[in-house]
Amino acid sequence: MAKNTFKQPERVAKQKKQRRQIRLASWLNDFIGLDRLFGEDNAWPIRHIDRILWVTFLLIIYIGLNHNAERLVRRIQRTKTQVDELRSQATVLQADYNLSGKQSELSKRVAALGLTDSSLTPPHKLVVKIDEH
Repeated sequence: MAKNTFKQPERVAKQKKQRRQIRLASWLNDFIGLDRLFGEDNAWPIRHIDRILWVTFLLIIYIGLNHNAERLVRRIQRTKTQVDELRSQATVLQADYNLSGKQSELSKRVAALGLTDSSLTPPHKLVVKIDEH
């Protein structure tokens, strides 16, 4: 007795044959000769070479992006360190500037020029009479 099977339309069978002919695996097999590398009986890598290459491409992209992220993290850390150093220098300079504006510091600097502070002697009071004016 004969087996019951589904009959495939000729159109579907032709499409499958055409798709297999233009696949990357058959082209690479013809160009490189992958069947000699893996053996003719082991066709799994040859059939799935397009997927293997796609996953390899994705892995290379992933590794590249990971290296880029690590480089950016190191650069950000280095910039943070530089900002902290500049902030501390700005704080020191501002404190020195505020200290140099005090009267005691100014009197020390102008003493070398021969100027003295008038706080040591009391101020003189000028009295002007109205009729002398």
